[in-house]
Amino acid sequence: MIVTVVPNPALDKTVVLPDFKLGNIHRAGEVIIQAGGKGFNVARALRTLGVQGLVIGPAGGYAGKHLLALARQEGLEIDMQEVNAELRTCLTIVDPAADYQLTEIYEQGASLSRAEWEAVVHRVASALPRATSLVISGSFPPGVPEDALLMLLQQARTASVPVLLDTHGAQLRAALAYRPALLKLNQFEAGELLGYPLTDPFQAVVGTAELQRRGAQEVIISLGKTGVVGCTAEGQRFGWIAPTVSALSSTGSGDCLLAGIAAGLIRGQGLIQSARLGVAAGAANTLQIGAGLLNLDDIETLLPGIQVLSLTS
Repeated sequence: MIVTVVPNPALDKTVVLPDFKLGNIHRAGEVIIQAGGKGFNVARALRTLGVQGLVIGPAGGYAGKHLLALARQEGLEIDMQEVNAELRTCLTIVDPAADYQLTEIYEQGASLSRAEWEAVVHRVASALPRATSLVISGSFPPGVPEDALLMLLQQARTASVPVLLDTHGAQLRAALAYRPALLKLNQFEAGELLGYPLTDPFQAVVGTAELQRRGAQEVIISLGKTGVVGCTAEGQRFGWIAPTVSALSSTGSGDCLLAGIAAGLIRGQGLIQSARLGVAAGAANTLQIGAGLLNLDDIETLLPGIQVLSLTS
C-alpha cells in the first residue's frame, strides 16, 4: 500500500466555458467537482493503475465534508484529520474555443494549528507499518510548524519506509538531509532549489546529479511538454520525450507522472522504466478534463511511442 499525504487539500472545481472572457457573465456547461490537492490526484491515478493507496491530510468545514464524500464515491481510501479551518476551493476554467486554454484560481488555504498538524502526522505514523512507500505531494498550508515536512520524514525514517517527495518551499532544502528515495520536481521548482534556471534537458539532467549530491537518492525533473530527465541511485542519467497528443487539460499531469513512477517502482521496474510509465500516465491525463483522471487503454497506446530524450549539451 502507498500512503499519500496531501498537506493542503482542496475542493477542486473545473468549469468548461467556451469563449471565456474577463468581465462577462458566463453560464457554465460542464462542471467537474473533485477531491483535490496534488496528493488526491496521485491517489486517483494510482487507483486507476491498480495500486492500493491511502490518503491522509487535514480537512475541515462544509467543503471538507464534501471532499470526504467525493473521495469515498470514487472508492479512494482516506483517513483525513478533521480541523477547524474551512477547506480551500480551487477553480479551473477550461476554454475549448481557445485551444483548451486554462485559467486557474487557487486559494492559499487557511492556517492550521500545530496541534492539528501533529494529529495529521500521528495518522501518518499509524499507517506507515502497512505502507510500502510514502508519497508527500503538494504545498503546505499556512500556520503549520516550520518543520512540518521534516516531521513526516522523521516518521518515515523511523518506520524504514521510502519517501517519494514532490513539494517545494523553504522546508525542501532541509528535507534532502533525510535522503528521500525519490525527489520529483518540475524544472522551475528544481531551478529555485538549485539557485539557477534549468533551460534545457542537459542543464536539467546535470541538476539531477547536484540534487543527488545534496541528499536525494533518485531524482526526476519534469520538463512539461518536452518530457522528463532523471538520475538513478547508481548515477545513470536518462530522459524520455513526452508523446505529442491532442491535449484537453494539463491539470494533474505532473501528479499522474508521479503516480506512474510510484506504480512502476512498487512493481520492481526500476526508475528508468518507471519514469517511462509515468510519462505515459501524465500524457494520458491530458486527454481528459479533470485532474488525475486517465484511461489504461490510453497508457498502453502511448507507451510504445515514448522515445529517449537526447541529453547532449
